[in-house]
Amino acid sequence: MAIRGLHPAWCVPESGCGASALHLSRLRPVAPRGDEVIQVRAGLWQMDVGRLRPSGVLLELSADDEPERWPIDLAQARALAYVLRDLLRTADDAARRAA
Repeated sequence: MAIRGLHPAWCVPESGCGASALHLSRLRPVAPRGDEVIQVRAGLWQMDVGRLRPSGVLLELSADDEPERWPIDLAQARALAYVLRDLLRTADDAARRAA
């Protein structure tokens, strides 16, 4: 059960957090073109577990009707953002050299 006064403002009512103690935000689509084979969506999660309240980013990946959901904690999410920026920079550099 959520601790009174600490319910995250981004939690959507349909998350069922009152019964599960798992708060979920709306998932945002990551689709630059809209015709990607792998659909990616991302959102926030937070779990009410005693005084710990772990939280992070929820990644949802799907290629069909059965999406896979992967909750990653905040430290992993920050590291992932750094790694993705680095990988994208490397890919952009390689594309410029090839052109």
